[in-house]
Amino acid sequence: MQHFVNGIERVLRGVAGVCLACLTALVLLQVAGRYIGGGVPVFAEEVARYAMVWMALIAAAVGVREASHIRIDFIPDVLQAFAPAARRWLDALLDLISLTLFGVLCGYGVDLVQFSAGQTSSGLQWPLSYPYAVLPAAFAFAALFAAARLFTRHKQEAR
Repeated sequence: MQHFVNGIERVLRGVAGVCLACLTALVLLQVAGRYIGGGVPVFAEEVARYAMVWMALIAAAVGVREASHIRIDFIPDVLQAFAPAARRWLDALLDLISLTLFGVLCGYGVDLVQFSAGQTSSGLQWPLSYPYAVLPAAFAFAALFAAARLFTRHKQEAR
């Protein structure tokens, strides 16, 4: 299972990197078009916005895999110093809460994609379900990574 999760993480990092490169190229194209060429392609701003959102949500899912998301470490650090077993329980509880939250958000993301299926974007006239599809996907990957962390922690404690 660990190889599978590692493979998914590598793919997500690649997708986030492509989104970042696309965002950078499109923003540079916009700046050059405004100051040098006299015009900006219609699609540039909209695609750059979608690339930024996709990059941020995919990178957030990878952040769950690495436990590099924002958190306050005061209580866990105190528990580590005085009660390491309680720290492990707290970490497991937080991973379980995260897993539940990501599952709920994934469900709401699916609802949003279904709701937006008949709407189109203003610039490119794309169905809005395309850019919104990142919401359930990113939260599903975040849930997978939280479950993998929980499973790995349980496996290590069993030893």
